[in-house]
Amino acid sequence: MPKQITESLITKIEGHGSLHVDWEGRKVRLHVVEGERLFEGILVGRTAEEVHWITPRICGVCPIAHNLASVTAVENALGIVPNPTTILLRRLMMTGQMIQSHVLHLFFLALPDYIGLDRATELAEKDPKAFGRALRLKEVSDEIASCIAGRNVHPTTTTIGGFHKVPDKSSLQRLLRMLEKTSSDASWTARFFTSLPYPELNAELELLSLRGEGFSVYDGNTITSNKGEDAAIKDYKVAIEEEVRDYSTAKFGSFRKREIMVGSLARVAVNGKGLGQKAGKFAKNLDINNPFHNNLAQAIEIFHFHEEAIMLIEKLLEEGMDGTVIKPSKNPPLKGIGAVEAPRGGLYHEVHLSEDGKVTYANIITPTVQNLTSIEKSSQTLLDSNPAASKEELKRLLEMLVRAYDPCLTCSVH
Repeated sequence: MPKQITESLITKIEGHGSLHVDWEGRKVRLHVVEGERLFEGILVGRTAEEVHWITPRICGVCPIAHNLASVTAVENALGIVPNPTTILLRRLMMTGQMIQSHVLHLFFLALPDYIGLDRATELAEKDPKAFGRALRLKEVSDEIASCIAGRNVHPTTTTIGGFHKVPDKSSLQRLLRMLEKTSSDASWTARFFTSLPYPELNAELELLSLRGEGFSVYDGNTITSNKGEDAAIKDYKVAIEEEVRDYSTAKFGSFRKREIMVGSLARVAVNGKGLGQKAGKFAKNLDINNPFHNNLAQAIEIFHFHEEAIMLIEKLLEEGMDGTVIKPSKNPPLKGIGAVEAPRGGLYHEVHLSEDGKVTYANIITPTVQNLTSIEKSSQTLLDSNPAASKEELKRLLEMLVRAYDPCLTCSVH
């Protein structure tokens, strides 16, 4: 008798992938079926100035993260240390990036699973106030990106060593007023997602995040596991190994040969003490071994980054802005790594340059590549933990589980 196999595309995620479930053998695998896009090869031969324009096209959901990882990698290769204004503005860009991405995932992709809806637009009828909060948060995050990065997708203002254009005082003041008006929406989001009925699952997760000062997502300086292991960013390719599997067009990443989860839950587990005081109060509700709680961690981050955006703008207005673009140093190393925490986890860009400023080598490791091994492990744990559940119930839970990781399969096949 042939094996009973189920393989269906997972809906409400970014990109195309399917769960392959062998019901007779009780085994599950995640198939990524997007075509490889070969951005690393595209970069070779391009000028240093083109890198941070090209890489955001990897993803329309997290282009700011790719832009800043690339521009930082090139700056490190050229021996450039940006000025304090540039650092503050980039941190502000990242707050907008986090809120943009998390609102899209939580309200429009994940939430229907928990409140009995088929699609998020039905929320406008069932709970128009909640839908309005989601739209306002999306609007203010888009405005952060537009004000600082030049537009709400694919930045135009960033450059090697600084910004082509820094925002004026009146633009920042207008943005600050929008953030102040939406503060209640951000705090409500953390409370609301705390109240949802998350499925129980003990996946015994190992969580990995960049660690820096405070709750850092732009300028982390160490790769850290919640199990107490560290790795230097310069050693990212040794610590995070990528494996080719014959059933996937994306590589599968692991940390020192162990499955890992990266993203919001990992950041809170590793850097939770750096959360803002108000947002940090919700972290006590997190089960760091339950990947479904990544949804709650994202909601906590929305609250945190909303508050951080206000703080950064106030600091910029108080200190004033220096639009100086820093030039390359003499005898630069010509090799650089840029590492940031994208919405879905640690993102690593590496570039090598020739003496005339052309790219000779490029490497990128995305968050979802690192999460794929953990998604498979957690899916297998869910299958093993529910021997009496029906196929339909398991399929529903497995899809919810994959969505909780918020995978960007388009990034994974970069």
